[in-house]
Amino acid sequence: PFGRVPRVSGDIRLRRLELERLTNTFSFGLIQGRLSGDVTGLQTVGWRVAQMDLHLYTPPDDRSPHRISQRAVENLASVGGGGAAAALSSGFLKFFEVFAYDRIALRCVLRDGVCTMSGAGPAGEGPFGRGYYIVRGKGLPRIDVVGYRGQVSWQALTRQLAAITRSKPTIVD
Repeated sequence: PFGRVPRVSGDIRLRRLELERLTNTFSFGLIQGRLSGDVTGLQTVGWRVAQMDLHLYTPPDDRSPHRISQRAVENLASVGGGGAAAALSSGFLKFFEVFAYDRIALRCVLRDGVCTMSGAGPAGEGPFGRGYYIVRGKGLPRIDVVGYRGQVSWQALTRQLAAITRSKPTIVD
C-alpha cells in the first residue's frame, strides 16, 4: 500500500446499517430500515477501485419499518435507469411522500471499468427492456423501483452518485 502505485485488496462485510441515519447524512432522500452488504474481491490500484463484487441488500430478518421517500425513489431510479420518477410526477402517486417497501437490493460486479448490475430479482420485460428490482414495494400505494441498465460505466456511476448526494430535493406540487 505504500509503493508508487498502491495496491490494496480485501473483502468488506457491512451488517444491519441503519438506513435513516445514513440517508439523513446525505441529501439522498429518506429510507428507513436496515441494510447489509458484502464487498468481495475488492482490488484498488492507486487508491481507485479497480475490481469488486458489491452487493447491498435488506437483511432477511429485518423487522424495522421499511419506508422510502419520493426523493429516494427518484434517486434510486436514476441509478438503475428506471422510470419510477416519471410515475411519481404524474398520476395519483404524486400525492404520497413516503411509500412502504418489502426489500431493497443492488449489486454491481465491477470488471474493466464496467459494473454489471442486478438487484432483488428479475422484474421481467418493461418499457426499457428486461429489468431487475432495486426496490420491491409493499402495500398500497405500491411503488417498485426497477433498474434497466444491465451494464454501467463505473466512472459514470460514481459521478452520478456524487451528484445525487450534492443535489437539492425536488418538490412535487
